[in-house]
Order: sequence, then C-alpha cells, then structure tokens
Amino acid sequence: MSLNRKRAFGEEVDELRTVAAKRQELKYEIIANMYNTDQEQSHISLSKKPSGLLIGRSSQCDIRISGVDVSSKHSKLSLATNQIRDYFFVTDLSSNGTYVNGEKLGHGTSVLLKSGDHVSFAKTGGAFIFRYCADEKETAHRKRSLFDDYVLGKQLGAGHYAVVKEARNRLTGDIVAVKIFHPNKTSKNSKDEEAKLQQEIDLLLSIDHPNIVKFISRYVEPVSQHTMSTFLVLEKVNSGELFQRIINKSKLREDETKGLFKQLLSGLLYLHENNIIHRDIKPENILLDITPRRSSEQVQTGPWDHDEYDIRVKIADFGLAKFIGELKFTNTLCGTPAYVAPEILSDQRNYSTKADIWSSGVLLYVCLCGFPPFSDELGPPTMREQILSARYAFYSPYWDDITDPALDLISSLLVLDPDQRFDVHQTISHDWLAQDTLEDKDMEDVNMDAFNSLKGSIKTNSMRSSSMLGSETDKLRTPVRSSSQPIRLRDRFASELNSIDYE
Repeated sequence: MSLNRKRAFGEEVDELRTVAAKRQELKYEIIANMYNTDQEQSHISLSKKPSGLLIGRSSQCDIRISGVDVSSKHSKLSLATNQIRDYFFVTDLSSNGTYVNGEKLGHGTSVLLKSGDHVSFAKTGGAFIFRYCADEKETAHRKRSLFDDYVLGKQLGAGHYAVVKEARNRLTGDIVAVKIFHPNKTSKNSKDEEAKLQQEIDLLLSIDHPNIVKFISRYVEPVSQHTMSTFLVLEKVNSGELFQRIINKSKLREDETKGLFKQLLSGLLYLHENNIIHRDIKPENILLDITPRRSSEQVQTGPWDHDEYDIRVKIADFGLAKFIGELKFTNTLCGTPAYVAPEILSDQRNYSTKADIWSSGVLLYVCLCGFPPFSDELGPPTMREQILSARYAFYSPYWDDITDPALDLISSLLVLDPDQRFDVHQTISHDWLAQDTLEDKDMEDVNMDAFNSLKGSIKTNSMRSSSMLGSETDKLRTPVRSSSQPIRLRDRFASELNSIDYE
C-alpha cells in the first residue's frame, strides 16, 4: 500500500472514530460549552459523560484539537456533581501546558472550571471561553453557585479549619469576606439530618445585630471529584482584630476596655437569647470596625484613641461547629484552651451559655493586663490544670492600677461552677459597667444607647456590695512568684515572629 493510500486510510479511520464519538455524546446531556475566541471556529459542546472527556490530537480523544505543540492526550475534563449542579474539573496531561485564565497548570494539576473562564491548550491548540449551560439559561429557580455571584480576591487570613478571602459581588460591587472551609469528603446524610442542619444554618443566617458579623449567604461547592467545601459569605470588617490592638498597645486602658466590653456583652446577649453558644470567645474572634476622626473638634463616641471617632465591636466565628463538624470544632478548641471554659475542657456535654461568660472573663483579664490568667508560664500546674481548678490571680504590679470593681467582675466570671458563675444579664448590671469613668461621662456614647436601656431593664440579686470590694480584691493582688513570670501577648507575639525561619 502506497504512503498516500495509508494516509487516506488513516484519515478515514479517524473520521469514523470521530463520528462514533459524536454519536456516543448524544447519549449524554450537554452541560457546558467552550466557545472558540476565533469567531470563524465553531464552539465545542461538553457532555455529561461519566468517565470524563479527553482533549487532544489523538483519535482516541473525545474532543480533538490540532496544533503543533498539542499533546496526543493534552487534558481531561472530569465530572463532579453535587445537590446543586454539575461541574467540570480540567486536568493537565500535556508537556506544553493547559492554561486557565492565563495561569499554566502543572502536569497532573486539576482546577474547577467556572463560567467565563478562559481556557487554552499550549500555544497553538486554540483559546476558548468556558460556560455552563445552566448559567446561560439563567432560570430563576436554579440554585446559584458562589462563582455566579462573587469574584474571589486576595487572601485575608487563615486558620485551623478555613481560609478567608476578599470577594466582590458581581451585581452590586459590594466587598465581602468569604470563609472557605477546608474540604470534607462528601457524605450522605439522611433527609432528616440535612433538614435539621439547614434549619440551624438558616438561624445563623438570620442573625442581625450591630455587634455581630453578619452572615450573608452559604454555598457548597466541589473542590475535587470527591470533596466539597462550604463557602460562607460574611460582612467584611475593615479594621482588624481586638487581638492585634492588644499586641500593638501591650494592654488596653480601663475605660477603653469598658467601652469595648459593653458592646461584646450586647452581642453575646443577642446570641444567647437566640440559643446560640459561641464557645470560642477570644480576642482573635472580636473584630473592630473603626471610623477615623476627621478633626480634633469632632466629638468621639467613646473613650477611644485621639484619632478614632468610633469603634464598633463585631463578634465573629459563631456557629462554626455547624460548618466544620462538632468533633473537629471541639478538638480545635481543646487544642488551644487558654480561653475555653473548664466544662468544655472536661468534655461535659451539658454546657450552657455560661461557657461564653467564662471566655469573656478571660478576654477581659487579657485586655486589662496584656497576658492571660492561665498559661504554662504561670505553672506549675499546667495551663489545663489551672483552668480545671480555676486557679488564677491578679499579679502585682500589673494589676495595681486597675480599679476594684473590675477585679470583682472578673472574679464573678471566672467561677468554676457554671451555676455560680454570672450570666450575661448579671454581667451587664455589674457595678464596673454601671459606673462610668470621668472620660466616659464627657463622651456622647451613641453606641451604648441600646446597652444602657437594656441594663436598666435587667435586675440582679447576686451583685456584691461595694463595701466588700476592697477587702476581697486586695487578697487577690498576688505578687508574681519568682519561678512564674507572666508573658504579655505583645512579647509572646514578638518572640514568635523572631523565631520564624523565612528561608
């Protein structure tokens, strides 16, 4: 057989295989299209083939593309499905690269494709715009993907179970924060379990209070063929964490602490009235929305720094157990227990909102002196044993300038027995929060209107008399033992930074 006849025969076989592949595609629903940026070329329909779609020069590929630098099997589109819709992941199998939005995938690397993505195959294999058919139809009843509504941007932070990225709403342009939980393997819950979880999440999404970070929406998206991630869209708070404020200032002024703590209690009261226990109250989860002062003549809303007009406290990361799982959440808490209530640390299952009150007491302690009441540096015993026995003190000289009512309040919050510990109503009505400092009286504290009206409506029968404060708290001003030295968060943070290997 001549060379020309062999070539002709090979082309006929390839054509037959291509026709057969197209007939095979008709068995499966078309769920996406790739539109060639060269207007003279036709678009490519992508079917819901369970085994995926091979792309390349070979006649064995489901989608054949030509080009001198295109591999015989250049890429593969793999199908992933969740309750909402079907998705494609593209995997690079080539020597010369598959590109998504200008970024070259490494060999064997997969990435989720979104509508509007630009996909190209090497340099000569063509460039395409990818779109799902469901997005093109835009039916009103269709559940939407996160990527339909938001464009993800820079990373804002990362933690044990999630990363946080900035995002822009495609329609309004609003800037939000998106918490992306680390992937979980897909699991099939019963309909009752799914309904209960959805009901609990709907409650979290309904929470609306000025001192709580607003939940905006929730999406569940595939990140591989076998794993899913939850994307939680949140209000973005621009001025950072209370933790960073303590680091920067070493400790907070007493009047400043009081102004922030009042707002924290207002948010906690709202959560507790909605039967939500936070369980992870700590400075890292208290965000601050700071409004700068325009001029020295502008009257501040509270006892803030001279360049700050207003500070709004925002409680973050409540209800996270619903998104990452109860066991994983509890293990994370107990792994870093400085702020965790003893009843959680001892694995009791009947803890209440009083757990948040304990954590608030630890936070208040840290704000006023700059270091936590429980730590291994203050041992022996260990930090865990200190918490489980409520063993702490107000060390001199760090507490010498703090007023007695502040120490009395902390002593009412860090009580081992939850039944004897203050609740949020008793905390709000305590003398330390009822007695404004001279600076507070000179301020027009607009943020505290709701708090003060609430405080007036709450009665408590477990307040300590002011005549008792001096004698009780004097005993608690314990000198630091020679073998125990508190380490302020600022110093600890600096030492941790110095120990990082940047190579």
